Amino acid sequence: MENLRKNSVTFGLFLGLFLIVVTTLMYAIDLSLFTKPWIGIINLIVVTLFGAFAGIKSKKQAGGFLTFKEAFTAFFITVLIGFLISTLYSILLFNVIDPEAKTVITDHLIKYTVDMMQSFGAKAADVNKLVDEMQKTDSFGAAGQLKGFAVNLVIYSIIGLITALIVRRERPQSL
Repeated sequence: MENLRKNSVTFGLFLGLFLIVVTTLMYAIDLSLFTKPWIGIINLIVVTLFGAFAGIKSKKQAGGFLTFKEAFTAFFITVLIGFLISTLYSILLFNVIDPEAKTVITDHLIKYTVDMMQSFGAKAADVNKLVDEMQKTDSFGAAGQLKGFAVNLVIYSIIGLITALIVRRERPQSL
């Protein structure tokens, strides 16, 4: 269990560093990248791989066996630490270092959402109502970031359950 915790913390720290680098690159290159779905898909894959690799490494160190609970724990701790680091960095970046950036990103999100809704034939009244709600919400403020952190934990817990089913390998029962 000690190796599991150590591996999970290590992978979590590296995941947090990876997410900070990605956020910083997106911030430096083009703020509209925060609205691109393909960035989210790549992050989903990378985060899942970090969690899975924490379990796989722990399984190797435990002689090739890892219970479902241990596999899920390795995944969850990795993701928890990674997202905690990333969330704290984002709060710092968008609320202390450059608060104007969150306004620009929100404008990009609104434009992206309006374009998507219009392409699906949404009514103008519905689009306007959603735009008003988006303008009132501070998704990049500390409260919005912490809410996103909690939502991510729930989503990745479900992914972690599936990953744990794949990574686990129970010890054979002796008769």
